[in-house]
Amino acid sequence: MTLLSPYLLLFLLVLPALWWLVRAIPPQPRQQRFPSLILLRTLSPVRQDAARTPLWLLLLRIAALALLVLAFSRPLYIPQQNTQIPQKLVLILDNDWSAIPHWDERKQNALALGEATLRSGGHITLLLNTPDSDGHMPRPFRPADRTALHQFLTGLSPHPWPADRQALARQIQELTPELHDTTIIALSDGIAQTGDDALRTALRPAHRTDDIRWPRCDLIRLSIRQSRQLTAQAETLPDCPKQTLRLLGMRLEKDGHFTTQTNSTLPTGTWLALPDSDYLDAFSLPSVPGPAGMVLLPGKAEQHRVGLLRTSGDDTPLTGSNFYLTRAIQAITPYQEGSLDSLLPRHPDIIIATDGTLSGSSLGDMLGWVRKGGILIRFAGPDLAHQSQQGMKEDEAALLPVPLLSGMRQLGGPMSWGNPQKLAPFPADTPFTGLTIPDDATISRQLLAQPTDDLSHHVWATLTDGTPLVTVRQEGNGLIVLFHITPTADWSSLPLSGLFPQMMERLITHTPVLQKKDDAAHAASDSLAPWRILKTDKTLVPPSPAVRPLLRASEQSVDALHPAGFYGGAAQHYPLNLSDHQPPLVDEAPLGQVKPAGQAVLERPLWPALMLTALGLILLDLCLSLARFGLFRFSRRATLVLGLSLLGVTPLQAATTDQTSPAPQTVPPAALAIRLAHIQTGDSATDDAVQQGLEGLTRFLNQRSTTHLDSPVGIIPGQDDLAFYPLLYWPITPGTHLDDAGRAALKNYIQHNGMILIDEMGAGSDMDGTDGHATRAALKAATEGLPIPPLTTLNEQHTLSHTFYLLHDFPGRIAGQPVYVARQGNDESEDVSPVIIGNADWAHAWAVDSNGEHPFAVIPDGENQRTLAYRFGFNTIIYALTGNYKNDQRHYPEMLKRLKNGDDSGTDGTDESEAP
Repeated sequence: MTLLSPYLLLFLLVLPALWWLVRAIPPQPRQQRFPSLILLRTLSPVRQDAARTPLWLLLLRIAALALLVLAFSRPLYIPQQNTQIPQKLVLILDNDWSAIPHWDERKQNALALGEATLRSGGHITLLLNTPDSDGHMPRPFRPADRTALHQFLTGLSPHPWPADRQALARQIQELTPELHDTTIIALSDGIAQTGDDALRTALRPAHRTDDIRWPRCDLIRLSIRQSRQLTAQAETLPDCPKQTLRLLGMRLEKDGHFTTQTNSTLPTGTWLALPDSDYLDAFSLPSVPGPAGMVLLPGKAEQHRVGLLRTSGDDTPLTGSNFYLTRAIQAITPYQEGSLDSLLPRHPDIIIATDGTLSGSSLGDMLGWVRKGGILIRFAGPDLAHQSQQGMKEDEAALLPVPLLSGMRQLGGPMSWGNPQKLAPFPADTPFTGLTIPDDATISRQLLAQPTDDLSHHVWATLTDGTPLVTVRQEGNGLIVLFHITPTADWSSLPLSGLFPQMMERLITHTPVLQKKDDAAHAASDSLAPWRILKTDKTLVPPSPAVRPLLRASEQSVDALHPAGFYGGAAQHYPLNLSDHQPPLVDEAPLGQVKPAGQAVLERPLWPALMLTALGLILLDLCLSLARFGLFRFSRRATLVLGLSLLGVTPLQAATTDQTSPAPQTVPPAALAIRLAHIQTGDSATDDAVQQGLEGLTRFLNQRSTTHLDSPVGIIPGQDDLAFYPLLYWPITPGTHLDDAGRAALKNYIQHNGMILIDEMGAGSDMDGTDGHATRAALKAATEGLPIPPLTTLNEQHTLSHTFYLLHDFPGRIAGQPVYVARQGNDESEDVSPVIIGNADWAHAWAVDSNGEHPFAVIPDGENQRTLAYRFGFNTIIYALTGNYKNDQRHYPEMLKRLKNGDDSGTDGTDESEAP
């Protein structure tokens, strides 16, 4: 044991002074003669003062002070070292797949060896033998102290691919001039690999080399052979004892997680035939961690790769397009959801697009994909109904099987004389031939095709009145299919019937392949893009940008740039496993003197325990002194609880078991009251200003409405639960960054009807003083992958402009900046924009300091502009809380006109119910 601050032990010399201190406190009682002894005998003393401090109390106080002095001297337990501590130490830490079973023990040994050298004033160089995910070897790490070494090892994790001994040997050769007086300790995995000879040669100049190893038989690798029948082996190093392991057959679900389907046993070292695995995607040994305990199986070649384009709100239960489509196709084939940019690199065979998912620059990419042999299945909707055939671009018209009439046909309803139409029998030469049409499948709205001479050649399904329901046209080598209705229940009852999933199954499995893809497409299919990568915890995750495609014909083994996982896509996934193209497991020749693991023991600080014990004695002294003065009396139960507390047992643990009750669960404060939230940027000035802005807006809303909001809070997506907040304010700065967890949290928030107000904080304006390119680039990178719908400029007709106040402009601290919201399909749409994007810097206009003053000026209209900014924020909150409930008010003038109401008040387009 050693002391980090030994000079503090001098305070032990003052302990004898405690004798004189306790003699003075309390003072000795004064003797007073009183002749009436009879009166004194009848008195019962309330308080007793001792003439002298009891010896046990004196010893208790001396022990408490002595423990405090020892604690402040910071004693440290140092285990006895069997060997001399090296002054120059090189640690080689294996962090490949074989290091996973004993990874925590490896880090503890490395820390124990390193801190011993650092404490003696030596120097450490830490080398890792496995490349990082970018394929480059990590640079040697030279910690300055134990804290730096501990932080480095804490953040270190093993990689699920083999080591690179050749690259490690080159790093050691760079240290050759320094190795003559250096001790090298290798925390080895014990498995022979390519490059062992080069590593052994590089270690020869060292003064001494030790090889620390863990039990060799703990290393197990699952291998599977695929011939006429699957056979599996749990491979171990030679001469290891036999053991029986549990083998699970796994199936990959659409969310990327595995579910167990079969459960069997597998003896080690023996090839065993596996049961039918046509419906399985992987086999796993649950007792073997990392990719060594899992083998992925190839996808089925006959499956079609299906992609589903999605927009915000598509998966809303009972109303979203994806809600119906996913339930129609999930039992048919695996599929992928996402944007067009994320689906096309996976080479899908079929893409299903709902209304509003095809726009802008994606039209050309989609058209090119169709012409190369893709099948596009489209559904109509309000956006497609409002597009004029004459105003369509060439790519937009090419992605429709037939020309359409502008507008929407209404069948049935209070404003129509007709009745909903049923489906006519399917023609004989279509994929729908033979399907039974239920009587309750009716169509109430549809898009009409323009009458042409060859219209009948493009029709696969019609209504009873002869109007097309499903049309089709060949485009290049591909096919375009259009349902003239939405996939939801608002235009028809077809999605609610059993016919709809049958029609989707026929389209996916029986749509004719018109022509083969060209040679370029075949060449591209030989290069398999990474789809999902296997992590050390046996879960599949999207690949990093550094992962390279896999050539189908090559015998590529697992490495840093080609980790284990699935390549090629969801339907025809091609697996790459750790055991593929690998030799049998063989023991590695010793790199030096072999030593068993566990001999290095970490240093243990003793001062925390001494400090707690001293504080416990002081607390006991205080309680006993108060009891002696009569201030309160100890019961037996209190004495027991106090004693248990000093022994480290809480009163709750010492309570009787028959009266135990579950601990109350904490409720998040955001669940108890409605409040606004803002996404923290990491910049204190910006976050403080946004917090003041939301405080001011909350105060404005609470004073002018019956709504009561609690104080706003700052949140971090991915760490805080966003479900409690109706509106998120997201300030964008040049340093805005969103990690994968935050992106997933915001994506889930938007998809479940959350609303985000995105503010570029005046980037590029005169007040900002920059060109705004950095902020816009940060906004584009941060929103990449979020389900943001097509946007349009906010105008006076939008519900947000008259939710409470009638607004014509939407300024913040800066005026004249456009505001963008989601494009609405039609006037009757009840969709609420999930995002509002602007550059007006509303937060600084709303901000209120602790004195109730506005610390930031607004330009150029001063307080009038600030009032408009508050009103816009007011409308935004009401819009987030109530949605489009005001949409029906735009029909009031027409309704009054039809009723021939002579009173013209309220028919001028204003909203009389609003505040001025």
